Amino acid sequence: MLRPYGAVLTVALVTACASRTRTPSAAGAAAVGTPEEIQTLVRLALTLDAAADRRADTLYAPDALIVGNARVRLAAPRFAGIGLGGKVTITAATVTLEGRFAWVLVDYRWVNQAERRAEAGRATFICERRDSNWKIVHAHSSQPLPWEP
Repeated sequence: MLRPYGAVLTVALVTACASRTRTPSAAGAAAVGTPEEIQTLVRLALTLDAAADRRADTLYAPDALIVGNARVRLAAPRFAGIGLGGKVTITAATVTLEGRFAWVLVDYRWVNQAERRAEAGRATFICERRDSNWKIVHAHSSQPLPWEP
């Protein structure tokens, strides 16, 4: 059974791979936020996730769905390629705003110096303005396949 926002998530996931920032049309609903505000939310989600910081939980809607490498994730580490500890760096981010929804395509790199490990990942975030705050309602992340550049 799809949640009430299931259709919106489907459309957003299909269109989230576009590498552009979209502003709403004159006929569409006015955007409620800025790309910088959304990028800050996503950056914080990834950073707190690597630190296993429980404050990350406040960034998500109670009914949020987080999928990493084809597995539903309920707690840190939530994102593909990210382990506990280390540092996350955002290498690219694209924000699209439309009314009270935003979606972000982000490339990131996780590095743990102590373990001499580094992993790359890509995630799509769907955010919704709820009350006066932006919340993450869906995030899907994966790592490049070994034969991909």
